[in-house]
Amino acid sequence: MPRYHTVGAVAPDARSLGDLGGRLGDAGLTAPGRCSVVVLTRRGDEPLAQNLSPEEAEVRRVESGLSRRQWFEFASAFFSASTVSFLMGVVHLWTGLVVQTLLAVASIAGITLYRRRPRLKGQLLRLGLPDRLAKEWAEAFPAGFALVLATVPEELSEEAHEAFLADESLVSPLAVGRRPVL
Repeated sequence: MPRYHTVGAVAPDARSLGDLGGRLGDAGLTAPGRCSVVVLTRRGDEPLAQNLSPEEAEVRRVESGLSRRQWFEFASAFFSASTVSFLMGVVHLWTGLVVQTLLAVASIAGITLYRRRPRLKGQLLRLGLPDRLAKEWAEAFPAGFALVLATVPEELSEEAHEAFLADESLVSPLAVGRRPVL
């Protein structure tokens, strides 16, 4: 059964991402069937990361807030609850005002807490990476531009390691050996 290695690091800026993509291409790792490259970046940086990454790389976004659908659901629930508190206020003014105030405070606190939840760690765990690596990359990602992951066959792992270690500006260059689960 073939073994694969995943090598990854956080690129602190666009230049280091472009240089890393160039080194992976120079080593022949980006040829079809040789390497799988995934670049995780923020929504605003996605077009630039797409242009700087190798052609075969898959660029994904790391969501940091609510999606449009989630905003619509939130607004709908808030409007419904506000309507109920308004009707309470018709019967008893102070009860309606207290309920509306509590609803507004709870909504603001909920959105703030939701935005602070790590999204990157969950995406990395869904890719099958160990919890330790996912946690370290999730902690290093906010200060960086993009997280680059390259999965290569075992015989090409040295070239991939060299491509990642050649640039000292990359943050948290880590590798893990993996065996596919059938």
